[in-house]
This record gives sequence, C-alpha cells and structure tokens, in this order.
Amino acid sequence: MSILNRESEGLPSILITITALLIREKAISRDDLLMICFPDSLSDRDNDKASSRFRGTLNRWITLGLFEVVEDKVRLAFEPKRGEDPLAFLNRLPNICRRLPLNSALGNPLWPVDARVSEEGSGLTADFCRGLSWCLSQDVYNLSTSWVELEKTIIEQMKPGRFIFLNDTRWAGLRDWARFFGFASGDDSSIFFDPTQAIRFEIAGFMKRGDSLPAAEFISRLANLLPVLDGGAYRTEVEDALRTEKWASPPPGHLSTSLSFAMRRLQKQGLIGLSTLADAESKCTLVGQQGRIWESFTHVSLIKEMM
Repeated sequence: MSILNRESEGLPSILITITALLIREKAISRDDLLMICFPDSLSDRDNDKASSRFRGTLNRWITLGLFEVVEDKVRLAFEPKRGEDPLAFLNRLPNICRRLPLNSALGNPLWPVDARVSEEGSGLTADFCRGLSWCLSQDVYNLSTSWVELEKTIIEQMKPGRFIFLNDTRWAGLRDWARFFGFASGDDSSIFFDPTQAIRFEIAGFMKRGDSLPAAEFISRLANLLPVLDGGAYRTEVEDALRTEKWASPPPGHLSTSLSFAMRRLQKQGLIGLSTLADAESKCTLVGQQGRIWESFTHVSLIKEMM
C-alpha cells in the first residue's frame, strides 16, 4: 500500500484528469470513468498498463478521501466553490489534496513495529511521509538526485531496522508528488526540495495581513499543519532514526536549509517580514548554502495576503 508506487497507485496527472471529469460529470460510475479515458481498451483493460494506473489512482484517492462513492457512483468529496471556474478549482487541487496523505491516521506507523524492512505493517502513506521528511531534513543544496548516490547516503544515515525508500521506484514517485504538493521544484534530474508553495498556502490559514507571531509559534504552527517540516511529528521521528555521526541536526534555534530557503523566498517576495525584538524570549535563524547564516529573527509578520 502506498502513493509512491506509480505503477499501481498512479500519477498526479491522472489525479488531475479524474478530478476534471468529476467536475464535469458530478457523479459517474468507475466503469464509465474508465470508458471515457480508455474507450478502445475496455476489452483488455485488466491487462492494460495505463488503465491499471488509472484505476489505482482512483482507488487510492477514494481511500485518502478526495473522492467518495455514493450509490456506486464516484464524486468529489470537496465540491468547487459556488460559481468557481473548473480551471480555478484544478489550480487549487494541490492545496486541497496536500494534507490528506499527511494525516496521522494514514501515515503512521512510519515503520513496521517489528523493525522489518517492509511496507507491510506501516501506514498507508508512510513511504511518502518518511521520504519527504528525510529529503527536507537534508542539506538541500547538496542532496543528490541520483538514486545510486541517494541510496548510499540513506544507508549510511539510517539506524538498524529503519529505512526511507525500498527501491528507486518509490524515489521516482516521491519526486512526482513532492512537486505536485508544493514541496519541490525542478525536473527529475534537478529536483530541489523547496517547500515554499506548501508553506505559502498554509500561512493564509492562520495569519491575516498585519498579523505578527513569535518565530517559535510560527514554526510550530507550520509543523502542526505540515508535519514533514522542522519540528513536525513525522520529521522528528525520521530525524530520531538517523545516526548522529552521519547526520548533524541544526543547532538549537537554527532552521533546516529547506525551511530557511522557503522563508527567505517569501521574505524576498514581500509576503512576510522577519524582525527582531529586544525583549523576545526566543529567536530563529535562517541557514543558507554551506551553513552560511542569513538572518536571525524573533517575529514573523504577514505583509501581503497570501493568494
């Protein structure tokens, strides 16, 4: 069970296609959905690779809660806003879907309780939560995109009985979904784990223009909403599974390079402001390439409404 196995659980592009069809049709049977997308392959659809991916994507996202089945017909569990253009809804789709695979009821446990190196016994979306947490915990400027090098780093870092990916297929799947959910950018050969887009959307849920929050509270709120970020439940568990002699956690108060990069981008875009108050109890520090200190701050303010 997974969302990273592209052969059986599908791709973001298929998810978008199914959603677009459901916006138009409102409610439709699984067979009719398949017939619309694969009209010439119904006779051998059980053996057709493309239709198998389609069915896998549909079934997986029914389980995750994006789609629902009512009286044998599939429909969206999240309706478009009244009068919303279908394209506008599709543009919002990553934000609608993002929290679903991060749900603690689906992601836990991250590993089987008996320490087997297997997905059996782990959460439905554990591979996604583990993989994304691990990538965001690394020095994103030096993280290899080559599976051979990546696997070597993972083996060196992980404690016995712990793993991140079982194979390169899961790594390929993570690249797809990380980009779709706003945790990464770039193509497969140059992917960069930058959670700016995901963070930008979540900030709009707990801050309004002119609001200011202590830095520690701001980071904590993000971690609760996106538990793969610094201080989040998944992230903390993955970091606890790393060998300290092979992976060094950031010093107290210092943010990871991935979160630092995202915060810096939002600051440069004029969306958030970072300030330091003399009487503040704690501060956070942004870290750049090669450990360079960018800036320390005690408060985060929202300068512009997040769109």
